[in-house]
Amino acid sequence: IAKGGNIKALMAELYCKETGCSKGKGGSMHVASSDVGLPGSSAIVGGTIPIAVGAALAFSMQEKDAVAVVFFGDGAASEGVFYESLNFASLKKAPVIFVCENNLYCTHLSVAACLADTDIYRKSEVFGVPGTRIDGNNVIEVYKVAKKTIEDARSGKGPALIECMTYRWRGHVGPHDDLDKGLRSKEELEYWMNR
Repeated sequence: IAKGGNIKALMAELYCKETGCSKGKGGSMHVASSDVGLPGSSAIVGGTIPIAVGAALAFSMQEKDAVAVVFFGDGAASEGVFYESLNFASLKKAPVIFVCENNLYCTHLSVAACLADTDIYRKSEVFGVPGTRIDGNNVIEVYKVAKKTIEDARSGKGPALIECMTYRWRGHVGPHDDLDKGLRSKEELEYWMNR
């Protein structure tokens, strides 16, 4: 939608209709729309990360003034493909922006139960890729940091990682808040909702 895609085609795709942007073959988990620059999405945790690096490499090889941007959750920071992609993107100075939406929970676990170091934005430093952590709920901050990061990638500075701190109001799936699972407290949920 943000890239100018057709909302009717997207909704048709979500219902697996032939009029969908992927002709009904992608459904809700594998949406693709090459006409607006969406090469594809994947239900595999971290699966879109190498796709974005590949797109960025193609942009470089074709000498296009384009930047690939990949969005993923904090759970993907536990996947090997995240680190492999950071390494390769750095090696090739690929114009790709890694955007981690850190909502503090990997499905039904605290991110601290999954990662020995929860400073995801710093994980790119070992590959020589700059990383920054921002308030993912502050649209002005997100816009300013994203704009500068994309300008840097376009000017040949290579990849970057942005960790957007945010919070999910509902559980991992469905309409429930997960408070009954002992995963988080009502006070924590209310704190983030009040922000």
